[in-house]
Amino acid sequence: MMYGCEAWSQKKDDDKRIEAAEMWFYRRILRVKWTDKRTNESVLKELKTERTLLNLINARKLKYVGHALRNHRTSLMKTVCEERLDGRRRKGRPPISLVTNLTTACGLSLHQIVQKSQDRAGWQQKVRSSIATANTASGDADR
Repeated sequence: MMYGCEAWSQKKDDDKRIEAAEMWFYRRILRVKWTDKRTNESVLKELKTERTLLNLINARKLKYVGHALRNHRTSLMKTVCEERLDGRRRKGRPPISLVTNLTTACGLSLHQIVQKSQDRAGWQQKVRSSIATANTASGDADR
């Protein structure tokens, strides 16, 4: 299910589908029928767990981007992340991009991501801290 998630550009609709799939997995583990009226919170409480799939996907994205930006042989990834592409954008709302997902996942600007990813240990610490803050902020009703 998560094959290649490092390169996904996710929309809010995709996040909702991923969370729904995760809850479906948990309900299958407990053998809860779809006709049973159980809340997601009761299922999570019974399993003594939290929703973790979106955080795992965001962590994989951040780890991969840090790796690609440190590697000198992947100039294509640097070009994409630094948005140095020729051409003009179409009219209308700009599409959700991988760069947008990265900046919202870790709370840094693109320039800061490029700078901080050069220090491997520091970048790993940043990825862990962004996952920890996402875990404490999970449970948003309007995600």
